[in-house]
Amino acid sequence: MNPFKMIAKIFKSKAKYDGAGHGKRLVNWYPNNSSINSLLTSNLQTLRNRSHDIVRKNPYAFNAIESIVSNCIGTGIKPQSKAKDAEFRKRIQELWLRWTDESDAACICDFYGLQSLVLRSVIECGECFVRIKIDKRNATVPLKLQVLEAEHLDTSKDYPLPNGNVIKSGIEFDKNGKRVAYYLYREHPGDHNAFNLDSTRIPAHCITSHGVE
Repeated sequence: MNPFKMIAKIFKSKAKYDGAGHGKRLVNWYPNNSSINSLLTSNLQTLRNRSHDIVRKNPYAFNAIESIVSNCIGTGIKPQSKAKDAEFRKRIQELWLRWTDESDAACICDFYGLQSLVLRSVIECGECFVRIKIDKRNATVPLKLQVLEAEHLDTSKDYPLPNGNVIKSGIEFDKNGKRVAYYLYREHPGDHNAFNLDSTRIPAHCITSHGVE
């Protein structure tokens, strides 16, 4: 056979991409085409448990998270008013600084501490939820932020609803695929003294979701 025809035949039979080939190294590789949500559903809690465990026990993992948080958040991401009126800018800045000390619904962190807490949770668990709560008892601004770990989401809820909406792993979507509600536990399901493990439907406008994309 003509050597040029032989080379042409080899290249013609070769897969367009190496990853789509069927050579000896790939003969036992049978990936499925499931979506990322489907793949995570059955393994999510195991992955999170292992992530928590390695951060607790492995100083390299712990220091990696500390380094990322330190570089991304530092002492806090601080907004600045762009109002033209200098007196208004001063007053709004004073109001903001007072509110940052009152922002945490648990009264543990200030607003900048909450930023670090959210990022740590996103890195360690893959996502984090912040519930927006109106609290008229708040001295400065009637607004509180409640940071909830990813485990607060009731991922066991996964079914269609009579109104046409569908719940996927604890998140309710409307017919257009828009998130309309989250089903959250009132208490962390991993707490040994947690008694109320019934999840509650929380409208999406009351929740900000932060996760790894």
